[in-house]
Amino acid sequence: MKREAIVEEIELNPLGEIRMGCDAFGVVIKTNFGNFDLFKNTPIIIGNTDHSKVIVQSKCKRYLLVKGSFDTYILDIKDQSISIYKKTIRGTGNEWSEEQAIFGKDKTHIKGFDQTYYLQFPFVRQSEFNAVLSKYESLRKAQIEVAVNAL
Repeated sequence: MKREAIVEEIELNPLGEIRMGCDAFGVVIKTNFGNFDLFKNTPIIIGNTDHSKVIVQSKCKRYLLVKGSFDTYILDIKDQSISIYKKTIRGTGNEWSEEQAIFGKDKTHIKGFDQTYYLQFPFVRQSEFNAVLSKYESLRKAQIEVAVNAL
């Protein structure tokens, strides 16, 4: 018997005011396969408490799209893993880049949302995600610095 992935609860964690008059909230997403608490202290929702527009489950029910204020993630509920679709990278001189995250050779098409998401970042277990993301950010910051210094 196939077990359908179900989002049981989404808890908001108040993070305080992120900019004038706008409160930020992190989230803990509870599913019947386990909890995603990686975003508990990450500003995902800003200015309201309605998570329905920023956390969307795919039609097949296996994936969650998390459109955070600065980054966009895809969560695999059944495997309890995370990939990143879009990432904002900030350089040392206040330059920044919002980009599709490309890291490694994994390529995955995720359908079932309002668009198809072409992921070029591996799905990683929650416990390892920050370490892998940190490697990607370090690489991109170095590349941005080289590009800025070449001008």
